[in-house]
Amino acid sequence: MLFKGGKVFSGEKFERTDVRVENGKIVEIGEGLSEKAGEEVVELGDDLLIPGFIDLHTHGCMGYDFSTADKEEIDKMCAFYFSKGITSVAGTTMTMGYEDYKKAAATIGEYMESVEGHNLIGINMEGPFLSVEKKGAHDPQYIIDTSQEKMDELNALAKGHFLIVDVAPERPGAIAFIEKNSKDYVISVAHTAADYEKAMEAFRAGATEVTHLFNAMNGLGHRDPGVPGAAFASGANVEMICDGIHIHPTVMRMVYKMLGEHLMVISDSMSAAGLQDGEYVLGGLPVFVKDGKATLKDGTIAGSTTDMLKELGVWMEQCGLSMEEILPCMTINQARAVHMEDKIGSIEEGKAADLVIMSEKREIKAVYKNGVRKV
Repeated sequence: MLFKGGKVFSGEKFERTDVRVENGKIVEIGEGLSEKAGEEVVELGDDLLIPGFIDLHTHGCMGYDFSTADKEEIDKMCAFYFSKGITSVAGTTMTMGYEDYKKAAATIGEYMESVEGHNLIGINMEGPFLSVEKKGAHDPQYIIDTSQEKMDELNALAKGHFLIVDVAPERPGAIAFIEKNSKDYVISVAHTAADYEKAMEAFRAGATEVTHLFNAMNGLGHRDPGVPGAAFASGANVEMICDGIHIHPTVMRMVYKMLGEHLMVISDSMSAAGLQDGEYVLGGLPVFVKDGKATLKDGTIAGSTTDMLKELGVWMEQCGLSMEEILPCMTINQARAVHMEDKIGSIEEGKAADLVIMSEKREIKAVYKNGVRKV
């Protein structure tokens, strides 16, 4: 396949060039590439060619949730993500009863092993190793201290597909757990009442990420910088929900200026994403969606109803950033955070042909996963 004549995102800017794909990978990039015999040619015209979005934190969409979905429902979620230009997804679980957690781990792991052409790259384990004080929409009855036995059992059930493990570092045994498991998983500081010192201890132990910065943690104070300050000081990667609800656009711009190379846009979407306002369920708890905002009965924000394509619009329309400025925070930054930058996240020779054709008005024209058209 040869993509010709479009504006291709190089990682910093759009350039007029051609891109050749063979056997699911990008094999050649350059101006004026000649068509080979039997090669499909895609004329891009004025459209843009960008890397597929990477969402490392999404609980679900279209009425389904990774914590409870069966294989057919995961199929439908993957199709929704593809439709929004998302070619890599870390399916994210919620705090729940351990038997339910085992079932979810086994189902997602089996799906990833047995189904071809999906866009899952692993599991983001959000809970149960969290803080009750900063539980957010997690069910407190199932929050527990870190457990190596449970971690090992769950990952075995998931056939080794756990990718990110979220931990509140102030919980008993958490620092030792981080130190041991950071060799096998990306450890993210999450749903935590930790102060700056405890957060720095977690990063020194091997944590490299912060789950949805500012949400479910103490705020940034000028004398008590908390987890946000520790993230800055340690060079940690930070997730941020950029739906215009969870974080004020001014704070979004501030974080971009301070932590741009470590900033990762995520959706934290729940089952209502892609659907209308109404009543839904997240982690076994009822969630009410009104005007696109998802909350528990007490008003606690409960995930989002957004997606990466919508968030691109928020950055451009509410924050004043160009597409070139924010695209790395939706693609290559995530790939680096989970050590997959040699495979996905940018349009470079040797990487997977995870590509999105988009108009300058941000309309999705086509989506490819490993060179296979999905949309």
